[in-house]
Amino acid sequence: MNASIPIEWSWREDLLALAYRWYLWLAIFLLGCGVGWIGAKLLPAPYRAEADLGVFYQSDAIFRNVDDYKNWEMGQVQALILSDQLLTLVQERLSQQDPFWQTQTPADLRQRLHVYWRNAGVWHLVAEDRQPQRAVQLVKAWKAVILEEMGRIGELTHELKQIHSELLALGQAKVATQQRMAELQAMAAILQNWQPWREPSLVAQPIPPLQRWRLQELALRLDQDCSGDQTFATALPAQDAPAEDYQAWVEQALVAIETQSHLLQEQLPFLEEQLSETITRYNEVAAASWYLSVYVGVEDINAEVKAPRPLRAEAPAALIGGLLSLFFSLLVGVAMTQRRQEKSRQS
Repeated sequence: MNASIPIEWSWREDLLALAYRWYLWLAIFLLGCGVGWIGAKLLPAPYRAEADLGVFYQSDAIFRNVDDYKNWEMGQVQALILSDQLLTLVQERLSQQDPFWQTQTPADLRQRLHVYWRNAGVWHLVAEDRQPQRAVQLVKAWKAVILEEMGRIGELTHELKQIHSELLALGQAKVATQQRMAELQAMAAILQNWQPWREPSLVAQPIPPLQRWRLQELALRLDQDCSGDQTFATALPAQDAPAEDYQAWVEQALVAIETQSHLLQEQLPFLEEQLSETITRYNEVAAASWYLSVYVGVEDINAEVKAPRPLRAEAPAALIGGLLSLFFSLLVGVAMTQRRQEKSRQS
């Protein structure tokens, strides 16, 4: 019986064989470069036009977390410049320059637009399109509309700040009115319950010092809304006056309290109406200004638009095609070598 002669396999011989076929690898690389170059020609990359926009944030207000508030404002600016509201204005402006843009929607424009930023400072506006001139048109119109809208919003934010001050003043006036009404009601209750002249034993006696001090304090509080030289504090009977002399003073004070309470009661609905109207106006202006504050704004820091450039050049595409061809060919070579190794072991 003849013994089978084993067939030895060597990686070294296969690698040398592949190395000796350098011309084949060169041909594969050139073929891949050609495919990549043709693909770049048949499927041209879009062009990218860039413009710079300055976004600033200046605040002397004290917030619990300034960075979080600032980042929220920056996010609002980004949401604004990519919103349908703003892109509709961009589309209307572009439609006057090129009929091509008349068929485009805000969603179509949004797919072509990008904004890159890290913080307040320079923001990079980017527009992409198959035609370089259209990319330039798009980024120019986008930047111009952003500057106009942010200018309009800047005026609204100052108006919003003024409305906010009015809102605080009206709220304070309403609270002060309600507090004054409660104070007058308490003063009236005190005076109505204090009538010593009805007691025969006290009618001719001076009132105790503590009670007189209490009346003086009530008189001073009552004089807050009184005008003129004659006040209840000065009209208070003398310290040694009998209790019956205080009857006329108390009756006048009760009349004054009732008059002031009536006036305040009539004033309260007017304040509530003004407060409601101011809140409605505040909400409308806040929504129109995208809830931005006076601390954020934009400016044109560089009027020039960078020259459009293709996202994918032909030379890199050809190089990538050649490298991919070599990579896949190497995988095929390794697979064939592994297969020969398995056959060698089986034999």
